[in-house]
Amino acid sequence: MPRPVPPRVTEHDVHVPGLDPRHDGVRIAQLSDIHVGNLTPASHVRAAITAANDAKPDLILLTGDYVCWKRSEVEQAGEQLAGLRAPRVLAVLGNHDYFVWGAGVTSALERNGYEVLRNQTTVASVRGAPLALVGVDDPVTRHDDLDAAFAGAPAGISRVVLCHAPDRAPAIAARGAALVMSGHTHGGQMYVKGITDRLMKRIGLNYRRGFYDVGNHGATSQLYVTPGVGFSGVTRRFGEGTHAECAVLTLRRAEPERARAARAAPAA
Repeated sequence: MPRPVPPRVTEHDVHVPGLDPRHDGVRIAQLSDIHVGNLTPASHVRAAITAANDAKPDLILLTGDYVCWKRSEVEQAGEQLAGLRAPRVLAVLGNHDYFVWGAGVTSALERNGYEVLRNQTTVASVRGAPLALVGVDDPVTRHDDLDAAFAGAPAGISRVVLCHAPDRAPAIAARGAALVMSGHTHGGQMYVKGITDRLMKRIGLNYRRGFYDVGNHGATSQLYVTPGVGFSGVTRRFGEGTHAECAVLTLRRAEPERARAARAAPAA
């Protein structure tokens, strides 16, 4: 069986209204759905770790599903995910982590020095300015609690949210999130246009991969859904938007709407 194509790095700018000027250019590397185990070669996982480190991010965010189905994979995950380098590495759990052993996966990540957020907020000093990082626990297994997750989020600073399942994003956006980062879908993993989207929507998956505007009531909130790294069910990924990736999102200060409109207006 041929080895899977290594994860590639995808670079994206995210324009955030009201972003602290010191956060313009902050780089966030995201890894998700690593699925350590028999279906995802250790070399594939390590390639993703190397890609995240090579991006020289200010933060590394992990958005769930580090294992597949077996308790033996928990120790493997701790070993294979070691060595991520950033001032802070933060994580939330996904449904497979709870299917297997949520507490064990949490311990494996924490032994590597990574912070696991379970419905809680931490404020990180990034380039000398505070940034709220909100971890929403897995919605698929009903461990999410938005009231608890946002209870410690200060007003007046930008909020970046980690949540494994993207369909929770509209409710998260209503809490004032500037950016929601999710995984879970694998981009469909085996994508056939006109079929995969319909099947996903039938089971309640409305966000396959990429960026979505999930703001409401005039608020600006963006969702990014990464297709992730590993394999679940089968050892193949094919079709548009399914390639394994390490996503690197760069925060950019968005120009206020009124200033942008004034600049675009014709001179009198």
